[in-house]
Amino acid sequence: MFPIAFHSIYKHPLLEGHRFPMLKYELLPQQLVHEGTAHQSDFFAPEKCNLNSVLAVHTKEYVADLLDLTLDARAARKIGFPLSAELVEREFRIAQGTIIT
Repeated sequence: MFPIAFHSIYKHPLLEGHRFPMLKYELLPQQLVHEGTAHQSDFFAPEKCNLNSVLAVHTKEYVADLLDLTLDARAARKIGFPLSAELVEREFRIAQGTIIT
């Protein structure tokens, strides 16, 4: 089996009725184990990726605004989720999970 990145932070809390099906991040690992496609030992919890990895694909200004939680309204709206420190951590962990696998 191949490694599967998973961290509890992937299921980011959203307001009731948000269009994004965030619950899938909790249910997919459970389903994979339930059906025998994966075993619990196949999952790993990625750390946050390093800043250089993020800067390889985003501008310094965007990353600084993201980390400082000072993105302008238009840029924040493009993300699709309310901007928060937890969301930034989530995205850095998702990126690292992608890098590793």
